[in-house]
This record gives sequence, C-alpha cells and structure tokens, in this order.
Amino acid sequence: MPVVDDFSLEELDVMRGVSGLPIDELSLAVASNLWRAAQLFKLKTEREVLREHDLSFASFSTLFIVWIWGPIETRDIARSQSVSKATITSLVSGLEKRALLKRRAHKTDRRLVIVELTAQGKTLIEWVFPRFNQGESEIANTLTVAEQDTLTHLLRKLVAGIHAQLETSNPASPSSQPEETP
Repeated sequence: MPVVDDFSLEELDVMRGVSGLPIDELSLAVASNLWRAAQLFKLKTEREVLREHDLSFASFSTLFIVWIWGPIETRDIARSQSVSKATITSLVSGLEKRALLKRRAHKTDRRLVIVELTAQGKTLIEWVFPRFNQGESEIANTLTVAEQDTLTHLLRKLVAGIHAQLETSNPASPSSQPEETP
C-alpha cells in the first residue's frame, strides 16, 4: 500500500497554484480530496465491475435506484442522483433499449413517467450489485472499522449540511427523497 502523506503531490501543486489568493485552504483540501476519492471510486468500480456488463456508473446508479425503490418517477431518479431530468431521460432510454428498464405513464398524471425494472434488469442488478459491493469493501477496507464509522458519520453530516444550504438558497426546491409512486 502506498505511504499516505499529509499532502498528495496534486494537493501541493494546487496549493502552490492558489498561494496568495484569499481562500480557505482547508475547505479546498476537503473538497478536492472528497472529489478525488469519489472519482477514483467511480473509476475503480467502472473498470473492475461495471465495464464487463456495459454499464457506466450513472447507468448502474439508475438501475440501483429503480431496484431499491421499485417503480419510480424519472424526476425522483434525477433528484436522487443530483442530475437533470434530461440526463435521466437519456440514461433510461439507453437502458430501455437494452431491455433492462421499461417506462409507463403515471396513472393519474400522464405528463409523468414511471420507470421500472424488467425481469432482465432485475437479474442484472442482482448479479452485479454483490460484485460492486465487493469493490466498495476493497476501497473501504483501506481504513480501519473505526475510521470507516467516523468517515461515514462525517460524510452524512456533510451531506445534511449541503442539503440545508441548498434549501436555504432555493427554498422552493423539492426534498431529495423520492416521492412515493402511486
């Protein structure tokens, strides 16, 4: 395992590049390390698990959300992934062409679209997810159990804080939780 220094070479380059600017360096370090960890996680899981099944991280996430919550509106999938409805429409179209998802009109509001897994989609996600989770375990196990618990707690706190900031900046925005689908 590589030695962990207080600063990665990338961080040192960034800090040199922004030196002299009136910035919060600790916040920059938090955000950039969170971003790098997320991107590396995505790269590792796509390369080691998802590519074999011709899935991107985004398409896997879409299948996972529909698997967990069952039939769900496209807007709720978009909200759950923090992406636009147009992005989800494109992802769902690709997954629908592969017969992994299907769309249907909402029972009472025909403007809304409900997405659900096909039998083939359910089979795929139930096959892929345990392998995906193995990748999650490999990543998480670079930390001790206590560190994993601490990081999980801190990330939940960070997510809650970001949600609160978003609601304050746009009070009309809907909750991030998917709504129950009739």
